[in-house]
Amino acid sequence: MIIHEYQAKKIFKKFGIRVPEGLVAYTPNEAKISAEKINKNGPWIVKAQIQSDSRFGGRFSDKRAGNKGGIRLSKTIDDVYSNADDMLENMLITNQTGAKGRLVSRVYVEEYIKSCKKYYLGIAIDRVKASVMLFASTVFDVDKAYFINVLEENPEEIFKLNIGTNRKITTAQANELLNFMKSNASTEEIKDFTNRLLNVFYEYDASLLEINPIGIDKEGKIWVIDAKICFDPNALHKHKDIQVMADEAEIEEREFIASKYGFQYKELNSGIGIIVNGDGLAINTMNEAKYLGMDTACFLNLKGGVDRDKIAASLKLIMTNPKVDGIFINILGGFLRCNLIADGIITVANDLGLNIPLVVRFEGTNKDEATEILEKSGLALLIAEDTQNGLYMIKKAIEEDL
Repeated sequence: MIIHEYQAKKIFKKFGIRVPEGLVAYTPNEAKISAEKINKNGPWIVKAQIQSDSRFGGRFSDKRAGNKGGIRLSKTIDDVYSNADDMLENMLITNQTGAKGRLVSRVYVEEYIKSCKKYYLGIAIDRVKASVMLFASTVFDVDKAYFINVLEENPEEIFKLNIGTNRKITTAQANELLNFMKSNASTEEIKDFTNRLLNVFYEYDASLLEINPIGIDKEGKIWVIDAKICFDPNALHKHKDIQVMADEAEIEEREFIASKYGFQYKELNSGIGIIVNGDGLAINTMNEAKYLGMDTACFLNLKGGVDRDKIAASLKLIMTNPKVDGIFINILGGFLRCNLIADGIITVANDLGLNIPLVVRFEGTNKDEATEILEKSGLALLIAEDTQNGLYMIKKAIEEDL
């Protein structure tokens, strides 16, 4: 589950993390009043509130909004009103929304913080290493696909810190981060800021926390300029205050269906559809695909308790997606038994047929049984030995299918 920027900042503020003063507005007049409450003289930032990266570089479907994107500096009260009027009830199109875009039903008006330097900072769970990881980069205000590309082609631009299962970073680790950032912030400022973020991450069972970007002012103070928090859906029952923040209008139909089964589904671009079981495996598979020149149309992360019918229903989400050229199912079976995936594949194939290439890679619990089930099914699919082998196979199959 993801929440809006203004909701994430409210949580950060609760934990003593420095955020600009801001208010939500649903009409241009509310935006104007909000700006006057925040600061009489300005300037202000008006931000479209949709759950998407790259809002700054996005565009609105209605030409009256101009070409300034969904995050705008407003120097006067009249600018605040005009920018809010352009955005509200208009469709904002970004690299993540697809051509249709997302409807902007609210804007966030906040004080403008002048930053000497800006950075991306993220905290995520690496399920392969069973560890919490911190990421920092001088690359910011971009979508995830671009960030992954930077990680692949220019790894020196990404700082990675393995925090393990610790709830705090040490002074030495804070110095490592500071050396990468080369900013005027002090070690204690970096350490305190990061540890407060970790408090949020653990307290709310987050799976991903991104600040894109953080800003460091001339006094060395760190500010949250933008904010994103993703919560583990399996832990939401412990956080009633977070559940009420869900914006159903932001949930795409396929994402909504997947969430009913406890799975995570995400639309990206056009290309291959990826089905995995684990965040780390998802990132690794998408990185490997990108390296081979393939884009990812969407991915489905099988989480929580599963059975054959749940898997079959979720596989349909990928198979019926018109953006998908081929499907790669990459499973590392532990608690999730590989034979359940195999049964689900056969159920869907008998129902829908296989009209696009499908490659399956199994490793782990009941791998041999699952492989035997698929080999005896007579389905026109391919079975791979590992991730790289599977991606090579799906790429070749798509090329031959064109």
